[in-house]
Amino acid sequence: MRIFESDLKQITEQATPDLLALRRSHIFLTGGTGYIGRWLLEALCYANTVLKLELKLTVLSRAPDQFRSNYPHLSDRLVVNFIEGDIRTFQFPQDAFTHVIHAATDVIATNPALETFDVIVSGTKRLLDFCLEKRVEHVLLLSSGAIYGPIPATIDLVFEDYSGAPRVSDLGAAYGMGKLAAEWLGTAYSADRSMACKAARVFAQIGPHLALDKQFAAGNFLLHAIKKEPFLIKGDGTALRSYMYGTDLAVWLLRILVQGEAGRAYNVGSSDAISIYELAKLTAEVAGIVTPIIQIKGKPLLGQPPERYIPDISRARDELALDVRVDLRDALSRTLDWFRDHHR
Repeated sequence: MRIFESDLKQITEQATPDLLALRRSHIFLTGGTGYIGRWLLEALCYANTVLKLELKLTVLSRAPDQFRSNYPHLSDRLVVNFIEGDIRTFQFPQDAFTHVIHAATDVIATNPALETFDVIVSGTKRLLDFCLEKRVEHVLLLSSGAIYGPIPATIDLVFEDYSGAPRVSDLGAAYGMGKLAAEWLGTAYSADRSMACKAARVFAQIGPHLALDKQFAAGNFLLHAIKKEPFLIKGDGTALRSYMYGTDLAVWLLRILVQGEAGRAYNVGSSDAISIYELAKLTAEVAGIVTPIIQIKGKPLLGQPPERYIPDISRARDELALDVRVDLRDALSRTLDWFRDHHR
């Protein structure tokens, strides 16, 4: 199902200068079938038509035929060319490319830890070898706030120069450790300045195409609201998160790709914190549920401050003139509308 045209129009209007800078570019996109990849693919295809950009998009996918069947509006072969392959072993296409967006790692926790780490690190190295051979100048690596590891309670907003890291003793830290190593690879491959590699450290997101039945609280709550069932909170409800809507995400990533400084990382997300419990209440309110049933499985530990995962976004604001345009209430409303249409 398509993202709402109003959302695609908003992205195009807000990102027009960056999109125009991509005119006649050939962009290689990995992870084009994931949440972030689909937002970028839809936004670029829409803008290509509206702004007459004459873009070419090549998308690496493990199951391109299935994706074409599910999303025929993204399968215009004159604009979008799919190639089949694993990010760790894909065959380099023969074409010349101007830009690469590497979004191939899925944050959905289904693979064993070693597999997750290998896909991120080996896949990024393969991708950067491809960029080196093709002499691609502009490379955007999709990273994650998970690289910071557990964030101390003394830090309200984590900034890019924070030197914390995932715990090496934590098997569940494979994703964050992998992304940290991937960013270092970007630095190493860019050392001779032939490649301008930038990193976008993406925090929690919300919008059409979000997985509703995985480990994301926001997605779970949206599914509870759609099904009119009790809201289940697996933790104690005190953890603090923030959420960015897909239109802002796409605008930010395009700006970082085009204008971001080589070798620099940028937090991508919202700095407006909300507890998981308050998120459940707000989701129910936006969905029109007057007296929601909210079940909390965990209990807060006495004297322990809430766990936080909120980015400082002043670097993106100050250096790239970016800001969050869609507040959480509006983001929830738009996402609910899209999924209700989708389920109908």
